[in-house]
Order: sequence, then structure tokens, then C-alpha cells
Amino acid sequence: MSGFLDNLGPPIGVADLLGGRPLAVLAPHPDDETLGCGALLFDAAAHGARCTVICVTDGSRSHPKSRGWPPRRLAEQRRAELEAAAAILGATTHWLGHGDCRVRTDADISDLIPQGALLLATWEGDPHVDHQSVARMARNLARPDVALAYYPIWGRFTDRTAPTRTIAASAAALTAKRRALACHRSQMTPLIDDDPEGFVMEPWRQEHFLTHPEIVIAP
Repeated sequence: MSGFLDNLGPPIGVADLLGGRPLAVLAPHPDDETLGCGALLFDAAAHGARCTVICVTDGSRSHPKSRGWPPRRLAEQRRAELEAAAAILGATTHWLGHGDCRVRTDADISDLIPQGALLLATWEGDPHVDHQSVARMARNLARPDVALAYYPIWGRFTDRTAPTRTIAASAAALTAKRRALACHRSQMTPLIDDDPEGFVMEPWRQEHFLTHPEIVIAP
């Protein structure tokens, strides 16, 4: 595997990364906040930072052929999973409820971004349309008081690279991240068993996100 994992930048501490700012994470789907920024959110909250997760889509298309979990029920499940994970990580949540693959990149959610925040969004180099759309949404939200950076999810497993910093996480944050990821049962376990083509993240990939450092990409 090449790309980010062969070219990780030097670690940066959470206090240095935040510089006293609140933290806002734009997550395309419920679980991206934990996969990409779970340890950072926990350590930021532990440092006294105000932490906000803004989930853009409802995640209702992860199991499109399931009869037992139609879109409305699945969206409700995924929202509950998000809220449980965020509670462990010390973050408040906002739920935009856009449809999967139907992100409105021009949505004005500036009132949800705290004054002077560090805004983290998924990287436009991620090979997923919602992740790319969220990167564009974040750029559209740019204002002078907000610092913008990105975090890769699926881009970690490609040969694409970008200037990165790894985030130094505490042992407590890594434990909390593992607990938070376990909340996302619809995506990490065979909870939904009537759609064999539905998404379930492979155990090895889950372990990657739990044992490899989180990454920040500066614009």
C-alpha cells in the first residue's frame, strides 16, 4: 500500500493543531467523524475545546436492497449511532439529512460553524462523491475567522498523496475511538443481514483506522 501511509508527515499535538480554536467536523456520513477524527475529537474535548460534528447525509443508502431496513428506518438507526458515538467523543451533533449522493454543496450552514473554529472536512481526493461534495461544501463556507483543513478516509488506501500532518493521540482517545466506532453497528457488523451487497467495513480496515494515526491535510 502506497500513498499516505508511506508519506506521513510529522505528528502534531492536539493543542498545537487547535491553537485555542473550537473544532467543527463535517462528516459526509454517520461514522466518518469517528473513522477520520474520533481521537482528535476526544482529545480536543478533553482540552476544553468546544467540539461539533455536522453530519451531512442520512446514510440511508448503505443497504439499498434490505427489506427489513427501509431508508427511513436505516436513517434513524444511523442517526442514533452517530449520537452515541459523539457522546463518547465529547462532541455535540447537527444532522443535515441530505440524501446519499445528493449533497447540496451550496447549503448555507454557516450558523453551525462556531466563531473562529478549525473546520475539518473530508478530502476532495477521497474516491467517494459525498466526500468530494463535502470538501466543496467546506470551501463554500470559508470565512476569514475559520481555519480549514481536511481529513482522508478512502483516500488513505489510494496512491494519491498530499501535504499531511499526523495527529498525536492520547491512549484514552484511542480507547474512546474504539468504543465510538463500535456504536456504528449498521456499518461495522452484520446487523443488517438481508442485503448481502450492503456495506459492511472489513475488520482489517476497521483496525487500520483504530491503529494508524489520524491525518490532517492543509489546504
